[in-house]
Amino acid sequence: MPKTAVPVFTKPFVLYQSALLNTYTERVIHGFTGKPITLGGQVCPPEQARANRELVCKHTGLSVNRLTLPRQTHTDQFRLNDLPCDRETDAVILTETGVAAMVQVADCVPIILYAPDRHVGAVIHAGWRGTAQSITAKVAQTLMNQHQASPERLLAVIGPSIGGCCYEVSAEVAEQVSQTIPQAAASLYTSLSVNNKPKIDLKQVNTLQLQALGVTQIDILPACTLCETERLWSHRRGEAGRQVALLELKPL
Repeated sequence: MPKTAVPVFTKPFVLYQSALLNTYTERVIHGFTGKPITLGGQVCPPEQARANRELVCKHTGLSVNRLTLPRQTHTDQFRLNDLPCDRETDAVILTETGVAAMVQVADCVPIILYAPDRHVGAVIHAGWRGTAQSITAKVAQTLMNQHQASPERLLAVIGPSIGGCCYEVSAEVAEQVSQTIPQAAASLYTSLSVNNKPKIDLKQVNTLQLQALGVTQIDILPACTLCETERLWSHRRGEAGRQVALLELKPL
């Protein structure tokens, strides 16, 4: 059986948090949600999604009045705080306190970055397309270049997503993702399924992308969305629900 993570609580919804970021509870609110509520998806009415987001904000302390939700389409683009943005984006960089951000996932990798030396952070949605476009590395590099975050102090949390135990892909997808970390041995992030098709570990690929930038403080939550049938939504399991990664910077 694959390893799993222990939720902080399971009612009224599952919430996972990182021990790495929990050392900064006076500075940030963070987490990764799970069942039974859904935060989006095509079959979720907007009013239900809105009510569930308000529930999440109530139980985590997020600022519901300044909540930003990117229009995700598996790109490598990102936006800043809650500024208006017409283009599709799959990550939010936070530099202002009191702004909450969420990204939706249902097998894709949710990632939270936080730089305590600069009090800036980001939430990222990285499916295989985003990973193949190095969205995580690009957001981390932006935090370093434009916001003077130190790679040695940058904290990264890779949340629940489909694991390398289950994520069977085509050879073409495996190749596209592999090209983002050509210096790494493929055995670190791929294996073969019983059907002799590649299985790829997107959590590990995003970890290697961050490590290539000098980021060393990385917490990987091992829960797999396909394995965790009771706690997490999975698109590959045929479910329409969505969980989120969430982040807000508190005033210092």
